[in-house]
Amino acid sequence: MKSSGNGEKSNTNQKNGKSKINFFLVFLISWIVLVTAFIAWFLLRFNNFAAAYESEYEDSLPYHTAEAITQKFNDHDVDFIVSSMTSKPVVTAFESENVVTEYVESMISGKTFVYVETDSSREDEPEYYIKTDDGILVARVELQEDKSVSLPYGFKAWKQESLEFFTAASYNVDVSAPETYTVYINGVEVTDTYLDGEIVPSELTQYVDPYAVIPGTANYLVKGLYKRPTVTAVDYLGNECECVYDSQNDKYIVGFIKDFEGREELEEFAISFTSTFANYISQDAGNYALDKYFPSGSSALSYIKRNSSRELYTRHGAVSIHNEEIKDVIVYSDEVVYMEIYVEQWMEMYWGSDEPEVIPTDAHVYFVYINDRWLVGGIQY
Repeated sequence: MKSSGNGEKSNTNQKNGKSKINFFLVFLISWIVLVTAFIAWFLLRFNNFAAAYESEYEDSLPYHTAEAITQKFNDHDVDFIVSSMTSKPVVTAFESENVVTEYVESMISGKTFVYVETDSSREDEPEYYIKTDDGILVARVELQEDKSVSLPYGFKAWKQESLEFFTAASYNVDVSAPETYTVYINGVEVTDTYLDGEIVPSELTQYVDPYAVIPGTANYLVKGLYKRPTVTAVDYLGNECECVYDSQNDKYIVGFIKDFEGREELEEFAISFTSTFANYISQDAGNYALDKYFPSGSSALSYIKRNSSRELYTRHGAVSIHNEEIKDVIVYSDEVVYMEIYVEQWMEMYWGSDEPEVIPTDAHVYFVYINDRWLVGGIQY
């Protein structure tokens, strides 16, 4: 009976011990599972957060904005570039605003572009150059924070603050023209405000003084054009005249006109004078044969009469005038015309060949219009 009682007690203790061990294991395993699940969940959430954070951070970097602007250049979006310029290029009165658009289009046409961060770029003020793929800088872009856009995690959004397109108005126009003429650039009159210095008086006035004045030379200088312009001019009568581009000196030259009403009449007078002048020098015309060609009291005529060269001519026979030619004509004004006149004086000699001696005369004469008639103002020797 005694041993039997002890055995029952021992069995009861063993059952209680088993219950306590099972409860602890269940609790322990449950706790481990729970902690493991939480860690897994936390790591998953953290990884998602880290991935989202990194993605949002990457998307918020300012180079994306620079990249988008550069794409506009690669798309050759001229309207975007021109409208985005912070400071529009200065255009002279001789070109329209459209010339800037045309200039930008010529600069970007057929090219591809990349962006690079400038040395002066800062974290809070990003700055980029836009250049061609062969390294030519064409623009500079500055960015600023776009506070109208809210990004996750407090990241900054960026927008264009300024765009500077490197325009270069590289054409200058240098024009030389008679002061009585009017010069036009692209159809716009060039006024005296563009004079490059004072009017240069003509040294040739000495040949017509005191009867007239030969117009001086006006030199115009217009800077800051984007395209090579069209330069034209009108003479003192309002007629279009020639304007020649001197590529060697990069200068436009407007010369005096060559034709005028009454030219044929003056040419006849000029040949008559030159023929008489040649005969006078060879003593084949009288002492007063030239007087009718000059104004009264002409110093030029007085000089001719004082010239002793006519006394040196060898005695000869008959003379005749041949091969008359007007080599050049310059119309300075209604009162002054220059002509270069050529004649040949055929002179019979008392000795030698039966062929006449040919004496050429090439006269450079300035004619002046006085009292409704042309007269010799002076001769350039």
